[in-house]
Amino acid sequence: MPERINVGVIFGGRSVEHEVSVITAYQAIEALDRQKYHVTPVYMARDNVWYIGKELKDISFFRQDHPPLKNLTRVLPGPDASRGRLRLVEADTPVLRKPRILELDVVIPATHGSFGEDGSLQGLLEMAGVPYAGSNVSASAVGMDKLLTKSVLKTAGIPSLPYIAVNRSEFEGDPEAVFERVENNLGYPVIVKPATLGSSVGVSSAGTRDELEEALELTLRFGEKSLIEEYVSDGIEINCAVLDGDPPTPSVLEQPVKSDEHLTFDEKYKSDQKGVKDSGSKGSKGMAGHRRIIPAPIEDELAKIIQDYAIRTYTAIGAGGVARIDFLINENNSINVIEINSIPGSFAYYLWEQMGRSFTELLDYMIERAIEIRKRSHRTIYSFEANLLAE
Repeated sequence: MPERINVGVIFGGRSVEHEVSVITAYQAIEALDRQKYHVTPVYMARDNVWYIGKELKDISFFRQDHPPLKNLTRVLPGPDASRGRLRLVEADTPVLRKPRILELDVVIPATHGSFGEDGSLQGLLEMAGVPYAGSNVSASAVGMDKLLTKSVLKTAGIPSLPYIAVNRSEFEGDPEAVFERVENNLGYPVIVKPATLGSSVGVSSAGTRDELEEALELTLRFGEKSLIEEYVSDGIEINCAVLDGDPPTPSVLEQPVKSDEHLTFDEKYKSDQKGVKDSGSKGSKGMAGHRRIIPAPIEDELAKIIQDYAIRTYTAIGAGGVARIDFLINENNSINVIEINSIPGSFAYYLWEQMGRSFTELLDYMIERAIEIRKRSHRTIYSFEANLLAE
């Protein structure tokens, strides 16, 4: 039997989507084939300190009010450049003992939001030279920033909703000017979002100036930039995942079921409390537990157009692994891309299951692609001798 590959599943982090990341991670951990992989959960706490330990064997550790991090092993990540591995070195080592070292052959980032989905973690993994699943640094950064995504979509000729960008200093310095700009260019109602968050955190609608002020105060607590979009009263959301390949493959479409004017965080992640297996306890299924219609009840011709836009968006951003592109369709079948999720909740595995690919097979493919892409990178020249400092 061939030697098992050491796979690290990294999750958590300093993000408002911390708990969502935990759910996605344990879904992946359960699905990974133990005959092929030795799986190590790697937890980033809310202060971005890294931990490993047997206590992380299942999600029950996180169902405590205050998970006892002191029972885990704090580790420091670093490169093993000669072998292209990520080294996790024990941080708190007794004086008379060498630190324990764990080496990972490949990494699956299961992080959502800041410091994990925005290219920060991907940059560390790039420097370590370790294969990792999903989008690279630049695609992660662009996909996380809705304003950058808008620019890329415009350049690629992909439709998205009219919008206005507002930064914190602009709003605090002259809120009246911001209100007037919104009213003159978009009118009411509008949807107001943090520019660099996902999972519907901080998203609200505004139908008056007072509501707009309240919405902006909320979103700008989550970051420096806010995105204000035209509100589509008759719109339905349609999502399509795309999987890396030559060419990329679109998934079946889904229509999320919402009770409000926009899909809320609770509807995405708390609508089904039967879920991730662990010692008999129950919890959210994450995006896999959210109410949805699969396949989406739309005409085949429209579905093909949406899948084409999904692939074009994925390609324009430069995404990798699995990404999910969210669309808004109005009653006239006008299509607009809302955002791309470079690490979608639950890795959107439920969409691929509808096409005959199990979650285990999906993860196998993501790992294979990660290793293949890392091997291809060895053909790239990153440095050369210029001898600029010679006397």
